[in-house]
Amino acid sequence: MNWKKPIRFTVGGEKWEIPLNILILLLVITLILMLGGAWMGFKFGGGKI
Repeated sequence: MNWKKPIRFTVGGEKWEIPLNILILLLVITLILMLGGAWMGFKFGGGKI
């Protein structure tokens, strides 16, 4: 699999191009931060911290 393959997409009328490996890295970081925020919100909301 070619991890450097450019992925092209359009956001708000602007054309973007990003390598596949960077796109996957950004998605993984985003998911980790979302899960961490949900866990922290659950802990703070439950009064456990």
